[in-house]
Amino acid sequence: MTPLRVLHVLTAAHAQGASISRVVRTLAKAISSRGYDVSVWFLGGDGPMADELRAAGIGVRAFDWSGARHDVAGALRFRRSLQQENVSIVHLHFGGRTVPFLVRSARRTKIVFHAHYDGAEAGEAGPIHVRPWMADQVLALSRAVATNIVGLTPRVVYYGIEPREEITRPRGASQPTMLGVASRLVPIKGIVYLVRALALLRRESMDIRLEIAGAGSDQTMLRQEVRTLGLDDIVAFVGWQSDIWPWLDRWDILVQPSLAEGFGMSALEAMAAGLPVVASSAGGLPELVEDGRTGYVVPPADPAALAARLRHLVLRADLREAMGAAGRARVRQQFSPERMAAEIAAVYDRLLSLRDPQAVLNQARIGTR
Repeated sequence: MTPLRVLHVLTAAHAQGASISRVVRTLAKAISSRGYDVSVWFLGGDGPMADELRAAGIGVRAFDWSGARHDVAGALRFRRSLQQENVSIVHLHFGGRTVPFLVRSARRTKIVFHAHYDGAEAGEAGPIHVRPWMADQVLALSRAVATNIVGLTPRVVYYGIEPREEITRPRGASQPTMLGVASRLVPIKGIVYLVRALALLRRESMDIRLEIAGAGSDQTMLRQEVRTLGLDDIVAFVGWQSDIWPWLDRWDILVQPSLAEGFGMSALEAMAAGLPVVASSAGGLPELVEDGRTGYVVPPADPAALAARLRHLVLRADLREAMGAAGRARVRQQFSPERMAAEIAAVYDRLLSLRDPQAVLNQARIGTR
């Protein structure tokens, strides 16, 4: 049987978009046995994530178009290209009305909209509105994100990831406990509260280090906070890391102190690598981290609470090991690529069994006025 083509449309292929691109890469491999062939279009130009998907054998095309309605030439190039493609489903990984309108006008195909962020994390106030003409199905990566969507009822599908089969984390009794954070350095990620928690632990003469992997607008402020608190000797800024796995091998604890978080890909990767996770109770993080079993969940923007849980783990290597093992088991059971592919394939199967509504294009034209 000839596989049915699904076209995934993403924004620019820069490294900061690695999480979604890699989820699509994982899905493409896992869903192929279910009769679906995945290809990817990037809007906003080519980049390293497009190259990574090509290397994985996925068909990729990059458009020099931001997805904005005022760029008429770019919109027309996208629409003409879509008319030439034989696709059964278009799977969108960002919001807005322009692209779904062009998809509806170009061909009779089903549209899936995949919500990866809640409004607060994306810097937007209020819910995410998805009108019926914009999509045939909405997917949300967590229950927290799903509660922020209005217009269509979303289906929650968690990310899938392969757990590391080999853990190469040689540790000696004389080595400091390594804390790590992998994140965009922006206010919503709450990293300043982790730095302040570290200052509290430093007063107790704990042998700890913190490595911050990421880049963003908060970097200058965070460096100043580290200097002000006298933490220069135990905090290192290591920049944006396209491959986080070697750093996870270095760390003993992953910290995710976000103020808002749709799900938490770095927390999932840390669990897959056998690390305990200390995360805030923001957004979808409590759906991922089991408090007291795979790590700890603390109130956001609370350095004292964060320091208390980190102190407990720093002093208990046996507990870190047990929580890391429980996290890897949880990834296998609840967040596997096979489970993600099965749930998304079921959505595709259902959509393709339905007849296309005759009035959907007219609805789209009305909705974009």
